[in-house]
Amino acid sequence: MKVSKLLLMLFSVSFIFATCEKRDDDKYTYKTTKLTHGGFDFSENQQEPSYENSDGDIVPWSPVTEVQGNNELWYRPNYDIDADNSQKDMGAVSLESISEAPSSYDADLAPLQKDHCYVVKCFDGYAKFKVLEIPGNTSDFENWWVKVAYEFSDDGHFEH
Repeated sequence: MKVSKLLLMLFSVSFIFATCEKRDDDKYTYKTTKLTHGGFDFSENQQEPSYENSDGDIVPWSPVTEVQGNNELWYRPNYDIDADNSQKDMGAVSLESISEAPSSYDADLAPLQKDHCYVVKCFDGYAKFKVLEIPGNTSDFENWWVKVAYEFSDDGHFEH
């Protein structure tokens, strides 16, 4: 009787572990922040850095075409970084699946999308980020932000 209970318990525990699934993004805890119109320095994890250190900011218009969106936001690189060759929409993938910066970037930038991952060129390296949250109404300056999880790399190879 004790042996059958023990076997049943072992089977139950094995079944539970076999059916549990861990998302890729759960294996590593990324830094999170709100990217805003005030700019952000990925290497220093700093909001509203000096112009010389800002990697980019958030705007409600395309940095390439300057066409304003309807409740849409774009990541705009600092003016010293070429806007039409500075970022890549990697799609709705896990952040952990991106191990290095891409060899080519998007020429025509689309608005940021929730759950999409992006790789962007920075002044002193590269950053990958996943959009976690976008405000609903971007007509107000206070809503020019997106919440992201990110990792910075000085050489384009990401650790996680």
